[in-house]
Amino acid sequence: MKRETLSQALNSLDDRHISDTASFSPGTIHSSPERIVHMRKKRIITFALAAALMLSLGIAAYAVAGIPRWTATHSMDNTGEYTSLADLEKVEAITGYDVCLPEKFSNGFAFSKLSVDGEAVYDEGYHVLDEYYTVYATYSAKHGAEMLLTLTPVLDLPDQPAPRSASSGCIIGDTEVRIYRDHYKFVPEDYEKTAEDLAAEEGGHFFISFGADKTEERDIVSADLVLNNVTYTFFFNDGSECSDEMLIQMASELAGAARA
Repeated sequence: MKRETLSQALNSLDDRHISDTASFSPGTIHSSPERIVHMRKKRIITFALAAALMLSLGIAAYAVAGIPRWTATHSMDNTGEYTSLADLEKVEAITGYDVCLPEKFSNGFAFSKLSVDGEAVYDEGYHVLDEYYTVYATYSAKHGAEMLLTLTPVLDLPDQPAPRSASSGCIIGDTEVRIYRDHYKFVPEDYEKTAEDLAAEEGGHFFISFGADKTEERDIVSADLVLNNVTYTFFFNDGSECSDEMLIQMASELAGAARA
């Protein structure tokens, strides 16, 4: 997706940019699919992190063998929020896959809440290729930092896109951990990309999102690993709060909990 319309997708709700994410409605698209403008308001997470999810887990567009596909939130039954890990059996009954969520990590991040959302993959004709549930679990630290841990089933679709290049990573047992350190630049709709922007985009870890009120830049870090056919992704809204060693330790603890 070359341009992400954040002005409609992310509504500022307070000074910390607590925002909305979006629901894809193919029937309302009247222009290029890179501008998905019909939204269902839903309060999720902070401005930059919501944008990151739109790029990687929410509204995303990509081409496989020249054929465009989109993933987006999708209206499904039994979505909702939970504040207790005692409800994991209910969550697993909804999602159809095992959900491993530690109560607390050794670095102090403790479970706070989770939500279950429907998502779908659409083909070039806006037909649903597959639909599934994603779990968004929020972990909080005593000093106020938050981490989002998302769970998405590995999809069995032909011609899946290859994963993008990781910034770093490691192998834990037989599980690969892929770490991404990405820079996001949120800009007004009339912003013109500079030569420096275009060069930075070529590196694969620089993203420009159009539709912000003013230019703002953030470093966001994430890490992926697949456990029991489910992709777990750690998200940190402030890349400076999370070292690679910290991510690897958390991934190791999660992998150990999944094997227990």
